[in-house]
Amino acid sequence: MSLDELNRRVTEAIVRAERLPAGSFDAWAAFHEVSELEESIARIAPPDHLEGEIARLGAVTAALSADEPLRALQLAAEFLTENLAPEIAQKLHQFAEEADEMLDRAAADEPMVKPVTFSLRAG
Repeated sequence: MSLDELNRRVTEAIVRAERLPAGSFDAWAAFHEVSELEESIARIAPPDHLEGEIARLGAVTAALSADEPLRALQLAAEFLTENLAPEIAQKLHQFAEEADEMLDRAAADEPMVKPVTFSLRAG
């Protein structure tokens, strides 16, 4: 897919995602699509060009919007290995911290599971 086609599709996906009810499956799917499209643009556009910077930030923020903190962390870690402008690297670090906080909240919200002891009696 060409860069122009990817840009057209990501713009459409962003508009669609922002109109959907937050937390809905449709919103998740739309933001996930945005993240994947931005990642595809990041694979084409160099990290030291404006379009590449925007795509890298967009891929991570869309993953966060899709409530996919692990994907956001993975993308941020990968992009941080590239030759990025310091302010872009700083933003990616901030997004990674946000993803870590999301994971911490999710872990804290998990229900406690306690074993229940019981015995069977032959009847």
